[in-house]
Formats: sequence, structure tokens, C-alpha cells
Amino acid sequence: MNSGMILSSLIMIWFFLPVLTGQVVNIGNITGFSCGFLLFSVFRNPSLLHQPLIIFLICFLLLCLAAACVLTYGIIRTIRNRAEGDETLIILGCEVMKDRPSLMLTERLQAAEKWLKAHPDTRVICSGGQGKNEAVSEAEAMKRWLVSHGIEESRIYEENRSVNTDENIRFSLRIIEEKKLNPSIAVCSNEFHLYRASLMLKQYGRSCTTVSASTAWWLLPTFHVRELYALLWFFIRQKR
Repeated sequence: MNSGMILSSLIMIWFFLPVLTGQVVNIGNITGFSCGFLLFSVFRNPSLLHQPLIIFLICFLLLCLAAACVLTYGIIRTIRNRAEGDETLIILGCEVMKDRPSLMLTERLQAAEKWLKAHPDTRVICSGGQGKNEAVSEAEAMKRWLVSHGIEESRIYEENRSVNTDENIRFSLRIIEEKKLNPSIAVCSNEFHLYRASLMLKQYGRSCTTVSASTAWWLLPTFHVRELYALLWFFIRQKR
């Protein structure tokens, strides 16, 4: 087995890990695994490079890689715009396992907890509705977790109707206005998610700083690739 086959095998394994750990199957790991398999096949049998279909797929993959680099730059630039002061913090929702935060939501809550304890005068909005397989709303699960980790209940506001990121933003802005909270906004989510959230805020004439949660290493590639699709769809919709 040559080095190219080893590398492509590692790519396939990395994108398949979320499936093995029972976390997720989505367009992110399907794409990553498929790309790894294509590269493995080419490294195993270089004569495939003479076939028009394989040439087309490789060229298309390179084009997608270039687009991914541009979008990833936007993600990195957004992460670096860190919250510093007393902004109102919006924690974006994520899956709840029955009545407990999922791993990814816990990562967001841990980042928010650290920031809120460093800024004790700030307020936080937990944003997320209740899905079909969730015993409570994401907002309620987040509030329970924060209170159990020492954040005063009086600092926490629940936005429990949203079902996607756009609604997270839109409904949270209403709470900020209705409750007369600080109009300066910080958004807390996993690193890959913050760029799209900031773009959505711009749609409503607002800007934000960020509190970035670190994603588990075995999940990051899958969710990063999925987010690239979401960003691409966002920009396509903007052009319509």
C-alpha cells in the first residue's frame, strides 16, 4: 500500500468515525468518504486517470476544494472576531438527546459558561425549539445546563420556537428588543457555524462578535463539510 492509499484510507476513516460513534450520518461524511474512496481508487490504480469520467471527477473535486478554501477563510475570519465586553450572548441551538444536550450542544454550553462567568453582568439567550425526538426544547435544556453549572437563572432568556439558524437569529433579536437587552450581540456556536450566523445577522442589519466552541476532532471534518454546503446554499439564495 503506497502513501497515497494510506492517506486516502485515513480520510475515509476520519469521515466514517461519526457513524461508528453513533453521532450522525449526513451529507458531510458522505461527501468526505466518497472523496476519500475516489482518491484511494486512483492511487491504487493510476490507469484510472486515463478515463474521462475520473478526469472530470478529479477536476470537479479540485474546483470544490478551491471554493471550500474561500468559505473556510470566511469561517476563520469570523472566529477571530472574538467577544470582548458585555454583549448580549445568543447560544444557537443544537440537538437534544431526550432532555439532555447532545455532545455538540454541550460544547457550545461549555464555551458560553466560560464567557458568562468571565462577564458576570451580561445576559444570555438560549435559542432553540423542540424537535420531534426531543423531550424538551433546546432552549430549556440549555437553560437547565447553565443553571446547574452556576449561571444565575435571572441572566437567562429562552427563545423556544426556532427550528433553524435563521429563526434562532430572528426570534432572539425580538427578545433583545422586547426585553431592552444590550443591542451589541455575541453569538456562541461551534466554530464552523459562526460565519453563516454572522451573515444572517447582517441580513437584519446587525453585526456580532463570536464565542467559539471547539468541535470534537472526530466530528469536525463531517460538520465542516456539511456547513460548506449550507453556506453555498445561503449564497445561492442571496443571488435569487
